[in-house]
Amino acid sequence: MPTAAGWRMIRVMTAHIRAKSSKALRHAGLGAIGLSLFVWLALLALTSFPAGAYQTEHVILVIIDGLRYSEGLGDSAHTHVPEMYELSRQGSIVEPFTNDWVTDTKHGIPTIWCGAHSNLRTLPGSGCSGGSYTCSELPTVFEYYRKHLDRERTDCIYVLLDVDDPWRGSLDPDYGPDYWPFYQSKGTGDVEVWDEARDLLTRYHPSLFLLYLARVDHFGHTGSWAYYTRAIEIADSIVGMVWDFVESDPIYAGRTTMFVTNDHGRHSDDWTTHGCDCEGCRLVMFLAVGPDVKQDFVSPTPRTICDITPTIGEVLGFETPKATGNVMWEILK
Repeated sequence: MPTAAGWRMIRVMTAHIRAKSSKALRHAGLGAIGLSLFVWLALLALTSFPAGAYQTEHVILVIIDGLRYSEGLGDSAHTHVPEMYELSRQGSIVEPFTNDWVTDTKHGIPTIWCGAHSNLRTLPGSGCSGGSYTCSELPTVFEYYRKHLDRERTDCIYVLLDVDDPWRGSLDPDYGPDYWPFYQSKGTGDVEVWDEARDLLTRYHPSLFLLYLARVDHFGHTGSWAYYTRAIEIADSIVGMVWDFVESDPIYAGRTTMFVTNDHGRHSDDWTTHGCDCEGCRLVMFLAVGPDVKQDFVSPTPRTICDITPTIGEVLGFETPKATGNVMWEILK
């Protein structure tokens, strides 16, 4: 099966053949049959050529809320993120990688999901808490994945801590609730969230999985440096455990790519909060590791959080037509 990029190439080639070659084929006496045969041979070549195929069959996206880059991979000593540093040597990182829009969670998280700047819209209704609920304005990576690949809800899982009503996908008429992921909102801390995530990974082996770790941002806002950095170390250890699980699982091993990022950083001169356009708030981390990712590679090509969803779509083979980000080709083998 060709990748999304392969299908785009096929469509371009077909249009080009029809526009430029039909006259020549008619002169050669081939007519419509010859044109169809020519297009079919081009299609066959693209779909059977193995060098363009990705090995990735599963993607795990980990979002660590509110980790400032200077306490993450931006620290040359990697004091609080030894696991992620070791993984970066097995995969790729991007420097600089930024939130190029509003540097808060309300805007950063849906921007990652949607591959575009997307607000959340609060609507009245019967949400989990019986009150209002919130949806992204643009389709999410989950909706693209489930619709274009015709996948079940439990093949696309989103795990986060216990909240009354987790943010939902979009109400876009082309996508919407029929293609939302399986949500699991449970636990009060990142360790409990990981425990639940590990259980779901073991039970369902979903092909698209999002793990949202919220406590770094929470403890950053408390004003305790010790609590903030300890939360970073816990998140770092969880990322390491996720990859250990992947490597030891016969379904995931060798077929899984993991992306790790943040929705925003923190002020350069006041780590207790965030929300402006200073470097500390904008600069975030992007780490990728997996069978199709370059090893021990640091990409200097500037990228933003909008580029994550299109890159997931590329390696899993689905299109993200309403995303404005771009595939990060430079990190792929």
